[in-house]
Amino acid sequence: MNLEEKLRSYLSERRLTHSRGTMEAAVRLAEYYGSEVEKARLAGLLHDVARDMELSRLERVLGRGIEGIGEPFRTVSLLHAPAGSMVARSDFGVEEPDVLRSIEVHTTGHPSMTLLNKIIFVADFIEPGRSFRGVQTARRLAFRNLDRTVAYILGFTLRSLLMRNLPILEVTCRAYNAYSVRANNE
Repeated sequence: MNLEEKLRSYLSERRLTHSRGTMEAAVRLAEYYGSEVEKARLAGLLHDVARDMELSRLERVLGRGIEGIGEPFRTVSLLHAPAGSMVARSDFGVEEPDVLRSIEVHTTGHPSMTLLNKIIFVADFIEPGRSFRGVQTARRLAFRNLDRTVAYILGFTLRSLLMRNLPILEVTCRAYNAYSVRANNE
């Protein structure tokens, strides 16, 4: 059974289509920025491996690692990324630390992301199936300046969370500050 066939048992068809689109965008970005294409392909395809899991299952996968995460942040949208990193390792045999870290931080960002981490973070946002306001700007930026694109996406995310009165993880604020400073100093 190949990777995509196995992934079908974890994801809905809609989510699998999104994951394929993220993989395609990640490969294009990796080629453009000189990153390892096969790692980008793998991380892009597996980035949402735990996205269709129920919250209780995500909490079991994370185990004791969930202790520092407060109630407002215990949501599928936030927990699927760190849980996905663990599932990629345990169920898919992924050992490459940068691939696992890319899966782990693809929703929240992090102030010190590697090139591959940034590629997956951006690819998830700009994949071809996305059609929300702001995605075209990110697509244009993505092939000009990756740090500026990360700052744009983090700012977009923060505005969206604020408009909906949702709590914001500290790491996302720190990531925004780090990448907005980098983008403005270039």
